[in-house]
Amino acid sequence: MFTRFGDSVVVAIDHGLHWGVFEGFENPEETLELVLESGPDGILASVPFLRRFEETINDYDVATIATLDLLHDSTLPGDHEDQEIHRQVFSVDAAAELGADAMKVALVYGREDVGVLEENVQFVADAAERGEELGIPLVVEPTLWGQRADDELDPSYLADANRIAFELGAHILKSPYPGEGAFDPIVENAPLPVYIAGGPPVETDVEVLEMVRGAVDAGSRGVMFGRNVWQRDDPSAIIDALKAIVHDDATVDDAATHLTE
Repeated sequence: MFTRFGDSVVVAIDHGLHWGVFEGFENPEETLELVLESGPDGILASVPFLRRFEETINDYDVATIATLDLLHDSTLPGDHEDQEIHRQVFSVDAAAELGADAMKVALVYGREDVGVLEENVQFVADAAERGEELGIPLVVEPTLWGQRADDELDPSYLADANRIAFELGAHILKSPYPGEGAFDPIVENAPLPVYIAGGPPVETDVEVLEMVRGAVDAGSRGVMFGRNVWQRDDPSAIIDALKAIVHDDATVDDAATHLTE
């Protein structure tokens, strides 16, 4: 079931589903082709996105992860407010019929509305169960994006959230990275392949590499990054540098030789 997901650099390109037109991702086909030409191990996108560009994707040896859920924090498209709109909008069966190698849903804690969390927990468990039946692994992304969470990188809460995702049936975890030392309990307490999420882009390419090196040292199997790839000046160079760390165990300095001067 997990043959395509060992040590991997996966690029997330599902941002348009949640936020519409996103800086650096104005042209979906252009961004997809830029990412694919850069040689990642996998891409993560919505079911319709993967279906729409299926012919292009099939020209590359790349794993696909299908996002099943939608996250909005406003009833106005693209706006950022404090609404809690989170629904599974695509089915496990649709992801399987498409031939996706895995599927992904978020598990969001810190909600004001208990009902939103209740529904979220249920569709995570249901997706994991249906994935078992169809032989398609589920990536769960536990986060602290709710209004009650003061710190999205609180290591104690993230450790609990990742463990709950494990207990709900996740096959793979996509976790925020709370920093060196704080990530170790996440890996230890949820015995699954763990990949780190990128979040907002950090200031420099070297800082990205330092984050990944620290995560790999703590047991991460790689990354599932979006903005920290396609919003950088040279996405191809950062992917090469990330692959050097994830696949070849390169130091930050050695990986940085792949970066554009």
